[in-house]
Amino acid sequence: MRSFSNWLRLALLATVALTSACGSLPLFSKGGAGETSQPSADSRSAAAASIAKRSAPLQVASTGDYAPFTTIDAQGVRSGLDVEVAERFAHDLGAPLAWLPLTWSNLDAATASGSFDVAMSGVTLRADRALLGRFTRPLATTGAVAIVRAASARRFAAPEALDQPGVRLAVNAGGHLERLARERFRRATVLPQASNADVPLALRDGRADAAISDTAEAHLWLSADFVALPPFSVDHKGALLPVDRAELATQLDTWLRAREADGWLNAARVRWLGPGASLDAAAAAREAVAALIQLRLDLMPSIAAAKRAAGQPIEDPAQEARVLERVRAAVPADPARAEAVYKLLFAMAKQAQRDAAPVDVPPSLEVLRAALGRIDETLCAELEQLPASAADSWFTTLTRTLGRSADVYRLGATLGVAGSWWTDTPDQ
Repeated sequence: MRSFSNWLRLALLATVALTSACGSLPLFSKGGAGETSQPSADSRSAAAASIAKRSAPLQVASTGDYAPFTTIDAQGVRSGLDVEVAERFAHDLGAPLAWLPLTWSNLDAATASGSFDVAMSGVTLRADRALLGRFTRPLATTGAVAIVRAASARRFAAPEALDQPGVRLAVNAGGHLERLARERFRRATVLPQASNADVPLALRDGRADAAISDTAEAHLWLSADFVALPPFSVDHKGALLPVDRAELATQLDTWLRAREADGWLNAARVRWLGPGASLDAAAAAREAVAALIQLRLDLMPSIAAAKRAAGQPIEDPAQEARVLERVRAAVPADPARAEAVYKLLFAMAKQAQRDAAPVDVPPSLEVLRAALGRIDETLCAELEQLPASAADSWFTTLTRTLGRSADVYRLGATLGVAGSWWTDTPDQ
């Protein structure tokens, strides 16, 4: 796994690039290969009229190896959820669509250098990537899973059973799942595969004891010989843009919210990921807020280390006041609620900093706060446009991503509107 000093180098490059120019998971969905949807002429025209036009090509980077988000067949034809979304977005922009090749191992450097407009390839929202670029709201939620041979199902009855010396785990090289496998199964042997297609083959031919996939992809690999274990993560998939594509990121997020509202995006999500991935516009907004809060919290171990390195305390009232001022200005529809949300986020962040394990070489506070600022731009846009949801719906969504705590309980109460509620007090 690459060192944090390498992340720092790339994050600094991203900062230089800028100055130079937010229900339960289905175990397996049953959607997949299908016709790319063709919205009606009326719906396309209405959507296209609502966003500014672009004459330059929209340069979209994609690996083409991650079904059902992005694949390329033998004839070079692309398909998948992210492909369909990119094609529709480019159409509504009035821009030519230019596909750029991408590998998971060079995603970080390509993001930091700004060599594409947007990466759309089932990219997982992750803190290390947030240091290098800016994420949109998520398009889908998945969970990492391990697939084992049916003959080994009793030996590996749960994901924890894989974390043993001598257990071999096949996983696609360079992406989120390899990183997750190394973090979750530290005693096992991780076997990165150069091609995603080689991951199930390594399991089938006996070179691996388990294959690491996710709930969106794994159903494509299952057979009578394979068994899937329960998911062991909650991951959100979104588009990743270089730091200096702020205007395009805002445009894409606005467009994604509109496509959730008119049902087009959910229809595409169900078509590719299956009915278990269905979300209405309010549920998609709750997932976006939960994902962006988690992304914020995932930066806290590095922020704690950077504060220690700079001789600064965890408590920083002046910085909190500056953030609250920006939040109130960014959420004019309900600045008081936005301020209440952020005060809870500050409490959660400071607790995460106190609990954080040491980070050897953290980025600077300047780099980290710039990343937080980009996340906050997206999160505040979500808060400004938030559809109404009952508090118990918020609690269900937030606890799935953030876990159960008193602060999450308070977040649900702050974000929710009058509706059904629960009577028990969450564990502290």
